[in-house]
Amino acid sequence: MRAFSILLVSLASLGPAWPTLAQPAPAPKDKPSVPDRPLPTLNMVVSQRDRDALYTFYRAEVEAGRCPAPLVKKSNVCSPPPAGKQVWKMDQPLPDGVAGEALPAALIAKLSPSPAGYQYLRVDNDILIVGVGTRSVAALVADLSRL
Repeated sequence: MRAFSILLVSLASLGPAWPTLAQPAPAPKDKPSVPDRPLPTLNMVVSQRDRDALYTFYRAEVEAGRCPAPLVKKSNVCSPPPAGKQVWKMDQPLPDGVAGEALPAALIAKLSPSPAGYQYLRVDNDILIVGVGTRSVAALVADLSRL
């Protein structure tokens, strides 16, 4: 009998709350809708050690009399080609007509490993970190026109 009375009191107190539990909560009207935003980008940081290793490598090549790409030999002096229009944009894929070149193996051995899914590429005078499948530019490592 006591259990029955407890059950009856519980159901009676739950009765007025039952319709409120069954209804979905109304959406707040004063909250503005969130506009579509682009996905967050990879915030990749290139260490100064890697930049120094890159510039040291290319300077040593020039001092040894070799002119590695993209440097051009003019009057027995290696110099970067004239700066043209920058064909790439950060966080954007490389355009279809732009072909990057892999860095020399001796240089890659001196750099920190690129993050998974990314590789070092040279595009014109710039050394970039680019997504392997997406060709999306994640970071500028160095500008060889500053040699």
